[in-house]
Amino acid sequence: MGRHVCPARARDNEFRSGSVDGLGIHPLTPGIHIAPWKPRFAVGGQVLLAVNPSVGSGQSSRFHRRPMPSRKGRRKRTAGAGAIEQRGDTFRVRLYVAGTRYSYTLHTTDRSAAETFARTKYLELLHSQNVQQDRIRRGLPAFVTMAVLFEAFRRDVLPGLAPGTQGAYEDSLKPLKTFFVETIGDPAIEDVDRGHVNHFLSWRATHRLRGNARLHGRTLAKDRAVLHRIFQYAGQAQLRRGNPVTLTDVPSADARNPVILSDDQYSKLLKACDGRPMLKLYVQVLAEAGLRCESEALWLRWDGCDIREGWLHVVSGRDRHRTKSGRSRYVPMTKTLLEAMREHFARFRFLTYAGQPSPWVFHHERDRRQARAGERIASLRAGFGNAAARANLPGELHQHDLRHRRVTTWLADEKSPVMVQAAMGHADIATTMRYQHLAREHLRALVDAEPPRERREAQS
Repeated sequence: MGRHVCPARARDNEFRSGSVDGLGIHPLTPGIHIAPWKPRFAVGGQVLLAVNPSVGSGQSSRFHRRPMPSRKGRRKRTAGAGAIEQRGDTFRVRLYVAGTRYSYTLHTTDRSAAETFARTKYLELLHSQNVQQDRIRRGLPAFVTMAVLFEAFRRDVLPGLAPGTQGAYEDSLKPLKTFFVETIGDPAIEDVDRGHVNHFLSWRATHRLRGNARLHGRTLAKDRAVLHRIFQYAGQAQLRRGNPVTLTDVPSADARNPVILSDDQYSKLLKACDGRPMLKLYVQVLAEAGLRCESEALWLRWDGCDIREGWLHVVSGRDRHRTKSGRSRYVPMTKTLLEAMREHFARFRFLTYAGQPSPWVFHHERDRRQARAGERIASLRAGFGNAAARANLPGELHQHDLRHRRVTTWLADEKSPVMVQAAMGHADIATTMRYQHLAREHLRALVDAEPPRERREAQS
């Protein structure tokens, strides 16, 4: 069935045998089928809904523009706010709201069902018109589609996020735009309801950006979270009221278990980085200091490395770069990392590239296709993956798992969770404590220590 969009944003859906084909919002009597419709502009006032049956036959046709007001000398036509006309085994419903005529064809012989649909639809159209007028009075746009909302979100919100977070949002915006703009015809944001969101989640589960495998539940939950954030932005911008995503269930998915390297595996990874000093120090910064990969570690400057006292200064807000938490912090270096940083300093700090030393700890040592020597390295993901493969480490290992390892080992050594939170830059202590289940050493006390009851029995 084709869809037709009118300037007033009225839309409807198909109903067959009580099931929704598309995104239904009307609980109609089973058997009703709404045929393709196309609203046209007309002129006229609005009064209470009047049902004016007239029996006819034949199929419904396209709708014609017909002037509503009377001419001078003629009796004024009183069309009311709508009419229901039976034509064979169908009903044609016409509704008039604020000078606009909306027409629908219902494939049913039940007049009461047609009247129920007409009343429900009329109230929806009237509410939509009132919302438009209210927004115009407040100086806001009267008509905002999902495509406009996506672009506004990309323009107003994404620049303030960390680069990695921006990339994650962009990955979710691609399927969101494909579904809401290209698949269902770019509806108005205030017309999007819980049914649309559930339909998107069902559609997304079988539509990957690449490949044909079923989408993982974690990705589906992330896309839902991004859509929730977009509608939250729409509410803050006063573009619509309410967030339809809150009325839907979060897709169930098992949380990913990070790969926590053992000391032996970590040593193998460092050995696999021999000959690549930038990559080796990068791995040590992630594993020993717990910095985030591309949004923190690769943005380290020499003036943020205190090799005398052993501190790394993670700066947010400089050079238009923002970390995930949006707050700067100091992170202590371990003895191993401090020694590696001093060696790196002695080797690269005073090298010049085109006559100038590089301010970046991790920089290109020679000119490349898309970068000059001395410029900041944007990513070491490929090099990390190759080193992990050479070390025969699990294929599921991610760069970010080294940060998980740092938090886990600190908690396992019974370090203060508050201090761990400050070093990691977690906004909430609850985020830090989520790693407690990975630090299993503290559970050994359950079997190592003799239970008090058995100890008392042995003494008696």
